[in-house]
Formats: sequence, structure tokens, C-alpha cells
Amino acid sequence: MSGRRERFIVDAMLGNIVTWLRILGYDTIYWSGDDGELIKRAREENRIILTMDRELALNAVRNGLDTFYISKNDSSEVLAELAKRYGIKLRFDRDRTRCPVCNAPLKLVNDRPREEWICPNCGKRYWRGSHWRNIMKTIRDAEEKFSNSKDVA
Repeated sequence: MSGRRERFIVDAMLGNIVTWLRILGYDTIYWSGDDGELIKRAREENRIILTMDRELALNAVRNGLDTFYISKNDSSEVLAELAKRYGIKLRFDRDRTRCPVCNAPLKLVNDRPREEWICPNCGKRYWRGSHWRNIMKTIRDAEEKFSNSKDVA
């Protein structure tokens, strides 16, 4: 099972985006530490920096790192912007999804009668429960915003 190509490091101001990127299968680090260490790790691991911190964004760009400054914290809008800028796929892939808690690739352990995944790292279990409608709605909203942005361009 291979992951998606793009890898991200996301500052603490965008914690909800971390979850969405992981669900969509993107290797995404949540960072709440020192900005200098974030920049160092992004460079070492070739990660795209996502931030709402203007100063961090400017510093990262000055250091030659791929950085996306985000001014709004609306999940579907941010995902649409990431699809436009980096070509991320706004589709759930049951074979590439990652643990929203620890970022490890999830293992599909059951697909009948319901799909169920387990995280080999932290042991959490996931399935398509009642919250699934909301997850798919956010992804569809992001797809719609992305499609509308292509129509305008």
C-alpha cells in the first residue's frame, strides 16, 4: 500500500486540516512546537508547510520551503485550495487512508458486512459509522468549491 505523493507539516492553528488530509491518505504531521524546528523538519523530510501564521510562512519562504499561507480555517475551502495548488485528490481511498490520530497508514481488516480499519501503530479502530455522512459532505463541498474555482479561472 503506497501513500499519496504530497507530504505536509501543518501548524497547530490548522489542526482540523490535519485530520482531513490524513483521512484522504496524505502523510501529514501536526506541529505545535517551535517554528524553527518545524522549518528544519519540513526541509529534512521534504514536506509542504501549511500555516495560518504569517511570520512562519514568510520565514519558511525565505528558507526556500514550499509553504502555503492559509487565511481561513474552513475545511472544505482549504481542501479545495490544496487541490488547486498541489493537485491533492479529494476522494476517500479505503486503501490509502491514514489514522487521523497518529498518521500511520490504516489497515483494512474487514470489508463485510461493514468496512473496518485498524491502526497498526496506536490500535484505534475506524468504520463508516453515523458520522460518515458528514465526512462525505465536507469532501463533496470541497470538490464543488474546487470545480467552481476551475470554472472561474
